[in-house]
Amino acid sequence: MRDDDAVAPVVAAMLVLAVIVTFFSVWNAVYLPSLKEQSEMAQDRDAVSAISRFSADISTAAALKQEMTISQPFPMGGGGTIFSPLSSAGTLRVNEEPRLLYTVGITDSGIDYETQGRLVNFSYRPVNDFWIDQGYTWHYGYLNVTQGSSLHGADGADLSTPLSYPSMKDAYNSTASAGFARSLVEIEAIPWYNSSANCSHITVSSVSFSREPDASFISSNGIGTLSLAAAVNETEYGIPEITSPNALVIRVSRSVPEPFPLALYEHINETFAGLAVQYPGNLVHTSFTTAAYNETSILPVPGSLPLTITHRQILVNVSAY
Repeated sequence: MRDDDAVAPVVAAMLVLAVIVTFFSVWNAVYLPSLKEQSEMAQDRDAVSAISRFSADISTAAALKQEMTISQPFPMGGGGTIFSPLSSAGTLRVNEEPRLLYTVGITDSGIDYETQGRLVNFSYRPVNDFWIDQGYTWHYGYLNVTQGSSLHGADGADLSTPLSYPSMKDAYNSTASAGFARSLVEIEAIPWYNSSANCSHITVSSVSFSREPDASFISSNGIGTLSLAAAVNETEYGIPEITSPNALVIRVSRSVPEPFPLALYEHINETFAGLAVQYPGNLVHTSFTTAAYNETSILPVPGSLPLTITHRQILVNVSAY
């Protein structure tokens, strides 16, 4: 047997091995990362869809002002493939906005009753992503796209830009954001049965958001959930056909980025002014501005027909789990 005959199978085996090693090197260096990026892109599209739906759920809860429970499943990570199941993860977080948005104050029999209106924000941030460090944050009725991490910016993001608007100015001034602001407080009134110039009852419906302390953060590569639960508490002030409350006063903070609080204040102020025009017999309207807040109020006319006030406070609890 010649030496060449013995060497040939070894060379062939080495060539086959070289082809296999080259194939897996190309697979691991080029094709597999591309597959994982494509998988994470699909997860990102699902994440955008889920957080957009929950943004709409927040607006729905504010608009309907009734008891309800809504939840949205949220894909936390992506990038897993059949040959590489390792996937990225993500975090969902619900935070309370640090600045008070508004207060509803009712004085009855000389006693002041005040309730606060607050907002939350919620965010998604990727962890160990294969594609791009892109997350999403909801603030004041609009969504931002975020990238990177920082001690500053929305939810600690290094970069933050509106998802559906060309600039932050457009987001602040959007009709959707203003509409959400105006929906937070609604006022309805009914006249006296025998005197259309006098009001017999005013209902104030106000929406306030809070986070669930024990379910406000989750980090996972599976499926998370964003959820809200709205409850309604009603309190009546005054005695029907006998006595009126002393005053109904709503203050809207000026420390929250405008024009969101301005849209809310103008809506309430215009409603109060309209009530005073519609019911001049027993309602008077006043308003003024300070450095801290804009205030508008409805006061009963002394000696006039009495009215009662019902405050419907809609408390919306937002959670991530």
